[in-house]
Amino acid sequence: MSSFLARLPISMSLLGLVLAGQAATGSLATGARLAGFTTFCAGLIGPLRGRVLDRREMRGGLQRSCFMYSGLLVLFAVCVHLKTHVALLYALCAAIAYSVSGIWGGFRALLVAAVSPERLRRAHFVESLMVEVSYGAGPLLVTELALLGGAMTVLAAMALIAALAGLSLIGVVRLQPRPVVRTHIQRRTDIRLLIALAFCLGLGFGAFESNVTQRMPQYGLSPDLGGLFLLLLALGSMAGGICVSLRPIRRHRTSRKASVLFAMFAMLIIPSAMAPTPGTFAVCLLFASLMLVPITGLGSAELEARIGVSERAEAFSSFVAATMIGGGLGAVINGVLVVPLGAWNIPYLTIGLFGAVALILAGFARRLDGQAENAPTTAEAGRHVHAARDPTERR
Repeated sequence: MSSFLARLPISMSLLGLVLAGQAATGSLATGARLAGFTTFCAGLIGPLRGRVLDRREMRGGLQRSCFMYSGLLVLFAVCVHLKTHVALLYALCAAIAYSVSGIWGGFRALLVAAVSPERLRRAHFVESLMVEVSYGAGPLLVTELALLGGAMTVLAAMALIAALAGLSLIGVVRLQPRPVVRTHIQRRTDIRLLIALAFCLGLGFGAFESNVTQRMPQYGLSPDLGGLFLLLLALGSMAGGICVSLRPIRRHRTSRKASVLFAMFAMLIIPSAMAPTPGTFAVCLLFASLMLVPITGLGSAELEARIGVSERAEAFSSFVAATMIGGGLGAVINGVLVVPLGAWNIPYLTIGLFGAVALILAGFARRLDGQAENAPTTAEAGRHVHAARDPTERR
């Protein structure tokens, strides 16, 4: 619940900051730039914030991040109400990005203390599912709040939810920092590969997702209806997430499984790219994103198995940051190429990318899976932390 509450205002900011920027400057484009700037900065700062969290007690660090996020949103709302200079809004967006950048990876890092070792792998798939649920619920909640009270109501709700997330962490177990020498985990080849795959996933899906709204004129529809089609895309990813949460993918021949998932992702996007009518397009979107959570969860679970109990927040923050930066870059690529290529051709770029990733993983699967056999297991890391925990500590 704490994870969902913390991520909900982040997902709300995708639309909430756009509306806030419009309310402050009168320009919807400025609002979009503010939202994009915040996401991009959060992705860049993520690994650094994760490193800071690793050096301190994790639960307390996440609480401070939530309360800082809440306070900055209140300050941002005041500036929007006063219609201050846009430069100040950008500065506050950078501060907001700093406050949220540790939340993405921090909650995943805390799982090793909050979840029993036997359920830790499943927890990463559930966590990936909850991310998609928050990204589906956030824009809908913003739409309702905006109709009731405008951008100020949206910002106030975001601040309140962030504060509630911080309060809800009071009952969560602590994860004390480990006194180990820094190993520069991002220099490991296997970790870099996982981060690169996260970037490719974000790049391809970001281009495809941002293209949905621009496909509306192709079907004679207003771009304002794009939100409904994006909701169908989110529902599809939730459906795939529920399946792997109930039955997590096992850690056996992981590279081969990842190759199959990327190939299936590419094939499931093809029908939506060729859909002749809006009704067909809507149905195809329900299936197009089925593989998103399985791939994200598999990557997170594999990362969990390889990092042990130290430098956890930095590793997970880097993984999530790669996904977010890739998604932002994918949206930019869509915006640049949509005119020369046509909106209906952009999905084929994603299909080609995911197909190429699938072929590369299949070609090196034997070597990669052989290296994975010598990596520590998820349960070993969890047992180490649970054995060291104070039995009198509040749960």
